[in-house]
Amino acid sequence: MTAQRTEFPVVERVNVDPAAVAAFSREWDFMILASELLREVTSYVSVAACTLGEAPTWTRDQAAVGGNLVRLTKLLSAYLDQIVQKRFETSMILSRLAFETIVNARYLIANFSPELVNMFVRHSLRHERRLRDTIQANIAERGGEVLHIEQRMLNSIDRAARTAGITLDSVDLRDRTPWGGKDLRRKAEAVGFGEAYLAVFGGMSHNVHGSWHDLYQFHLDVDDAGGFTPKLEWCRPRPQPLFALGHLSLYAVTDFLTFIGGETAIDQFRGQLRDLDERIEYVDKAHESYLSRKTWPAI
Repeated sequence: MTAQRTEFPVVERVNVDPAAVAAFSREWDFMILASELLREVTSYVSVAACTLGEAPTWTRDQAAVGGNLVRLTKLLSAYLDQIVQKRFETSMILSRLAFETIVNARYLIANFSPELVNMFVRHSLRHERRLRDTIQANIAERGGEVLHIEQRMLNSIDRAARTAGITLDSVDLRDRTPWGGKDLRRKAEAVGFGEAYLAVFGGMSHNVHGSWHDLYQFHLDVDDAGGFTPKLEWCRPRPQPLFALGHLSLYAVTDFLTFIGGETAIDQFRGQLRDLDERIEYVDKAHESYLSRKTWPAI
């Protein structure tokens, strides 16, 4: 959507009936409602991701931010797909990726500058620089003969660099500094998500990388004698990550609409986004109240 199209699409509102929520007798009742609310959130993320601003296209620097909103739309959609299939293990991986995408978008917006975007883009081309150098070294060892597959790979790497507006020789493979000078935890703290990182999403690195904790938690059964057996059954999802992702995604939507479209864009959604955030918070608190009446292993 550009300045030539000022009408944004209408997003269907999920009704939260306090009486119905009070009558919930299973956690899956909360899961169903949490999924519907996150689906509404995803619709707003999609609307934001399709907002181009005053011009018919984004600049490269704007695309570095807008591309993260497009990515977030897809990650949330994939996350909901795994939730519907009751696959907690893979949903955890996707939720961690979604969190990092939200943080990256907010950090780029909060500190937006050509220099920061160049750091973001250049850091992403480290693999391409290393791969190009390896291919060129292999060609040199072969006396200059270029294999067809090597030429295709070099062409692909060259297209990536030209699209990024970065010369591969400017990518310093010796520099191990994270883009922006901060790792994900520090970026999360910088955009006000430090507690969310520590309480919810930081631990999900176990699930992304397959650490022992992930294996023990989801993929192994242990008996009283300390013996292990494979656990192939999927674990049931819990609503808490859906509530957290919903809240945090709405921050990204608000930031991006303001960034790309100014007050004109955000004013069309400010009330709806606040209302949605309040509904998510209401169901989140109701779920916590529900859990307070349970004991392990019911929780």
